[in-house]
Amino acid sequence: MNINNTEIFVEKLQGQGNLNFVLIHNAGGNHQFFTHQIEMLKKYGNVIQIDLPGHGTSATINNYDMNTLSDFVIQICKNLSLKNIGLIGLNNGANIVIDIAAKNALPIDCSILIDPPIFMDASFIGEINAFIEALDNSETNSFITKLADDLFIDTDINNKEIAKNAFLNAHKKSLQNIFRGLIKWDADSADILKKIKCRTLCILTDEHHCSYKKLREQAPHFEIGKVIGSKCWATLEVPEQVNAMIERFLKLSN
Repeated sequence: MNINNTEIFVEKLQGQGNLNFVLIHNAGGNHQFFTHQIEMLKKYGNVIQIDLPGHGTSATINNYDMNTLSDFVIQICKNLSLKNIGLIGLNNGANIVIDIAAKNALPIDCSILIDPPIFMDASFIGEINAFIEALDNSETNSFITKLADDLFIDTDINNKEIAKNAFLNAHKKSLQNIFRGLIKWDADSADILKKIKCRTLCILTDEHHCSYKKLREQAPHFEIGKVIGSKCWATLEVPEQVNAMIERFLKLSN
């Protein structure tokens, strides 16, 4: 799909229900990070997969702040004339979901946030800054291979390959700009959260990514769950936990 003169990968998979799930992957990832959620979601509606600009097969853009990325997704949804939208985001993709929902520009039925980096503690921000610097290193490929190993606690080789290949193919400058924008966006995230009116499920992994206490204080209307056995990419590593929470949330909401 052409969005603002930028070619963006978009794939729509036909499902059985009346919802339209739009999947927004993590910074450095691609649509394959939701591989293990597709069949479950198709029981409740159509599934729209995208590769964000600078990721997968999508073209790069000049500006990667949160506002620009959320506007890209909004335009995709409008081009497809989507109704009853279920937004699902992983890591930085969850923050994009928050930004979209706060704009009230789409007919959103629900939002699902998986390990959003909100209210990040200082050590995690330090890790992000170190990652930004590492992307300038000549040994980036070996760094990414190690990253794919270190961020999984226990998973099979196929999931590691999905992560490693996605990060190797992501545009490095784009990735750096996304992470810089994320840190800046997080400083104002409390005010943004208050604008979200749709029913929302938030699935946490590591609390130095997102403080449960602060999230409960700032978004008391969110349903909050927590997975175990995953540091970051829960959709790949513990899909049975993620899928069970999502499915329960959808059933109870209906």
